[in-house]
Amino acid sequence: MELLTKALKNQKKKKKLQNNYPVQKVFILGIGNPEEKYNNTRHNIGKDWVEKIAKDHELTFVKKSKLKCSICEVEPHVYLVVPDVYVNESGKVAALLKRYLNAKPEHILVLHDDIDIQIGDAKFKSGGGDGGHNGLKDLSNVIGKDFKRLKIGVSHPGRKNEVTNWVLGKFKPAETQLLEELYKKVMVHKNKIFSLEIENLQNLVN
Repeated sequence: MELLTKALKNQKKKKKLQNNYPVQKVFILGIGNPEEKYNNTRHNIGKDWVEKIAKDHELTFVKKSKLKCSICEVEPHVYLVVPDVYVNESGKVAALLKRYLNAKPEHILVLHDDIDIQIGDAKFKSGGGDGGHNGLKDLSNVIGKDFKRLKIGVSHPGRKNEVTNWVLGKFKPAETQLLEELYKKVMVHKNKIFSLEIENLQNLVN
């Protein structure tokens, strides 16, 4: 009887420790402008990809006004996030995720466009600068630079004064095809991406 009582106490103690152990939440944030007219533009590729991941998993986003975003759970404790704010306000959403859902910067993966990478290529990176990207700049100002990134290449127009119109422009059919192939190549590794094990993925997506 004493052995049984002791075993039950140990089991209860173990269960209590398990319940108190913090669960690591992962947030996959696709930045882009919220209006429909910006869909399929270069600046919205991060947002469009996150929406595509949800569609591929037959998930529906739930609008969370308090968090200024729409969100869904793609796997236990792994959340897809689409901001309801403009690119240069992306930090607002990250700050709210941190405040209300205990999101840690190092557990956030941001999907975004990158004009310094050729279309058809992508690059994973942990931390770093903003590269002149207003969305990354706002995120860095608000939550710091420790968040992870998937930089999706959209190529450079060639001239600096053409960049704004370029990123707000829509993809050509040939570019869309390249991005479709890239998306499939990246999502082969979705399990590693969802667990943020991105260190060894760099050579697999280029």
